[in-house]
Amino acid sequence: MKLIQMIQSCIKLFVLCVLLTGCGQKNNNSEKLSSVPPINNELLDEQDIIEILFEIKTNDPEYLKSFPDGIIPWISIEDVDQELKQLIGKNEIVLTENEVDVTIDYPVDEPFNISLKSDKPSGFTRGELILKISKEYKRIYKEEEASAKEKTIPIEKREGVINRNTTDGKYGIWGHDLGDLDLSEIIVHRKSGKKTRLELYIES
Repeated sequence: MKLIQMIQSCIKLFVLCVLLTGCGQKNNNSEKLSSVPPINNELLDEQDIIEILFEIKTNDPEYLKSFPDGIIPWISIEDVDQELKQLIGKNEIVLTENEVDVTIDYPVDEPFNISLKSDKPSGFTRGELILKISKEYKRIYKEEEASAKEKTIPIEKREGVINRNTTDGKYGIWGHDLGDLDLSEIIVHRKSGKKTRLELYIES
């Protein structure tokens, strides 16, 4: 009987050791799974991200059907001269920098940056910003047409979908004519030691 009891005791002790060891391994694994990932210094370096809206007032009955408050949440890039007088806050200084980079990524084949300089030491007003962006887009479309072998098909000659055909010029513009493009907002990215960059939200 004593021998049996000793054997049973040994078995119980062995089982207990196995269980304790298993628990210890589980805890170690849990600690690894819950460990905090390394800090991304690039994200922490982002000092300021702000949004600049471009809205115009309208009394047009047709537009009021879709925008009963009389505010259209974008401005035409091609017809900016006509719509500028309706731009809300056009004289408000929205950027205190005198020079910024603007990312052009739509509707072009490859994104690229251009530089904009303000005419005023106080920075860019909302009106000046859209005027300069419009001027750059008009230049880009003009250079694309001049450098392309595959020219833009006139609207009256397009069949089926009337979207602009892709051209093979300097920028590889696709999908939309300049008159299709509206600017709804700009996201301003500021990072320490780097030039302020503007990200455009283009509606089409």
